[in-house]
Amino acid sequence: MPVRVGNELNGLGAGCILSFVGMTEASFKARVVENFSRSASTYDCHAEEQRAGAATLAKCAAECAEDLVEGPVLEIGCGTGFLSEPLAALFPGRRLELTDLAPAMVAHCRQKMVAEAAHSDICYRVLDGEQLASEGRYALICASFVVHWFADLRAGLQQLLAALKPGGRLLCSYPGAGSYAEWHRQCARQGIPCSANALPDLASVARVFAAESVAVRQWEQVIALRFPTARAFLRHFKGTGAHTSARLSALGPAQLRQLLRGWDRDCPNGVEITCAIHYLSVEKARSCGD
Repeated sequence: MPVRVGNELNGLGAGCILSFVGMTEASFKARVVENFSRSASTYDCHAEEQRAGAATLAKCAAECAEDLVEGPVLEIGCGTGFLSEPLAALFPGRRLELTDLAPAMVAHCRQKMVAEAAHSDICYRVLDGEQLASEGRYALICASFVVHWFADLRAGLQQLLAALKPGGRLLCSYPGAGSYAEWHRQCARQGIPCSANALPDLASVARVFAAESVAVRQWEQVIALRFPTARAFLRHFKGTGAHTSARLSALGPAQLRQLLRGWDRDCPNGVEITCAIHYLSVEKARSCGD
């Protein structure tokens, strides 16, 4: 797929650091955990873009499975198990660690894992993927729709890379800069603040690994989401728990009504939203003699 690199709409830019307005990083993460935990039971019904990102990562994991170095497999942000189930099927002989920052998501994933009975070595735990302390431990680390939540994307990705064994792989999917552009345009048109978080762009992510001994591949998949009304789109966002904003608190009732009415007026046949899913595949250099 073609890779689009540049100063795209809503990008984090070179710093790769989320800016928190009126809150600390700790309070932001607490809200993220709370919102995802509340949405664990509704996540599967709404998570269309998350499902697409996980499906592509599962294919990537399958492609590298045969040549993967020995060692355990770690999933950061397992959610309800979109990627966990194919990983368990792909790597039945390896230790599989399924983690998420939200305890309710970990519990939901564990309950849903039909592959668990055929896989004897699965560990479930609550983990902040941005605070991974292991070094040189994992053969494969997967993170689907996770890394854009990192407060410091550069530091977080470098920690994930450090946790890989020589020859290990890092596979990520995330909504990239330019996603949900229609939302941004509607807010700008109506003079209403947009609560969508800044998202990583391909160029900034590439720079994270510029000085590392790694092979990096990036690509983009744009998917279209369709909703009968603007309110249905916002409910979709809330239904996945992905509505926590680092930029501002919820819109006031009058602002929300203005946004919904204006958006529906502009789109009488329904609302279409595009999500630019960015993919990252990193292979760490092997040790001499491997």
